[in-house]
Amino acid sequence: MDRRQVLETYDDEYARTYDRRFVLPGHYGVKTEFELKLLSELLEPGWKWLDVGCGTGYFLSRFRGVERAGIDLSPAMLAHAREANPDALFFREGDFTEDVPEWHGQWDLVTSMWYAYGMVESLAAVRGVVDNLAAWTSDRGVCFLPLFDPRKIRGVKVPYLHRNVAFPPGTVLMTGVTWSWIEASGKRHEHMVAPATEEMMSMFEDHFDAVELVRYPSFPWFGRGRHVKALIARKKRPAARAVP
Repeated sequence: MDRRQVLETYDDEYARTYDRRFVLPGHYGVKTEFELKLLSELLEPGWKWLDVGCGTGYFLSRFRGVERAGIDLSPAMLAHAREANPDALFFREGDFTEDVPEWHGQWDLVTSMWYAYGMVESLAAVRGVVDNLAAWTSDRGVCFLPLFDPRKIRGVKVPYLHRNVAFPPGTVLMTGVTWSWIEASGKRHEHMVAPATEEMMSMFEDHFDAVELVRYPSFPWFGRGRHVKALIARKKRPAARAVP
């Protein structure tokens, strides 16, 4: 993860306008309301919730009274999260690619909203993030992760499986893509990783016995609303931690 770029992009100005730009308006609002509904269905009474890459803490703020916490790399985003969640357990400034051993098995709901996992530098690094999410989830708990499917970038078709496409015959798997977004303001989100949905499913299946996809209702999203989906992982396996 390019920490310098993350901190330069997610500064005070970005944090002040983030919810207005990416959480509340237009089709983002429809996405947000659907995700809030899913979260309310996943949360059980007495559960503890950790939001990884929590940003401004908007989603956490909609569940007052729930024991909840967040981790994010940006101090500016965390300042807003703390203000929006005065009753939260804590907000930690940190890198979610780094394990926190004292969190192992401590959280009943572990989420990572808005594709934060894609800010790492490789598929191997995404797997490391998934390892952390699984390790931090309690034995009874659930992981919830909205997915960034490469196939929904302006309708680009990126099939996962290609058979007999080379000589000698063999199989090619399109396991993911990298992409960059340079905003009109000059803010940069460079070389982000978007694993194929099949790859994300496989990573979580290493740790959970029940991994499912939830498709969002149809709404405009880069022209391909039907590809918007989230991953829900349940029934954690004992010692769910990948070997480095």
